[in-house]
Amino acid sequence: MVARTLAHTCWSTILSSTQNGEGNGCPVTPDAVVHVVDDDEATRDLFRLLLKTVGLRAVTYSLPSVFMEKFDPDQPGCVVLDLRMPESNGVETLIWLRMRARTVPVIFVSGYGDLATVVRAMKLGAVEFFEKPFNKELLIETIQRWVRSDIAAHRVWTQHKVTLDRLATLSVRERQVLECVLGGMSNKETARHLGVSPKAIEIYRGHLMQKMEADNVVKLVTQIAGCLKCAGHPVITPPCLNRMALDDLAS
Repeated sequence: MVARTLAHTCWSTILSSTQNGEGNGCPVTPDAVVHVVDDDEATRDLFRLLLKTVGLRAVTYSLPSVFMEKFDPDQPGCVVLDLRMPESNGVETLIWLRMRARTVPVIFVSGYGDLATVVRAMKLGAVEFFEKPFNKELLIETIQRWVRSDIAAHRVWTQHKVTLDRLATLSVRERQVLECVLGGMSNKETARHLGVSPKAIEIYRGHLMQKMEADNVVKLVTQIAGCLKCAGHPVITPPCLNRMALDDLAS
């Protein structure tokens, strides 16, 4: 039952990721960018200067529409949004962002933040809120922390995408064998379950391990479990990850 649940989730993840275009979401560059969207020119100039002093590249925009046109979700970094702008407010821009880049950190800055708007922004996924005039040192430290976090998230997503690509190459029989492996079955048990010879299972299992680029079962299962966790699915520890396997993984 555990094996079927975990394996079914794997295949569902592959299908949903392909349909949603997630295969195009891995980062293509390690260079982080801080996007600053603020209609005040002096504020934009200040951010460029401050971020340059800590080695971060800032791209500034006076209008949310220009930012929306230029924003690349494949590039790690963070977004600094003014809460109130003439064209559209920061919350509307945040909603647009969440539809295209679910995890990019968004920091709000504003001199007119009312409590209800701030609460709404935080519920929509904003990570920080600073009132103008803000503490420059604290704001830059916060931006640096969230940029590092987003770089790490992009690296995890890259591995997630690699695992999905590998799973997608498996044949139907190899997927069935993988399901049995996740269930902790031996080659003989897998052969009886699938109605084929143990020798055939050895061949399928060898192809499976080769395609998944896994040296052993622990690495195989860990790779899939990490893929599911990254995709936001609950991960059930398969029976094959017994205490000995976990000890080997830790070492």
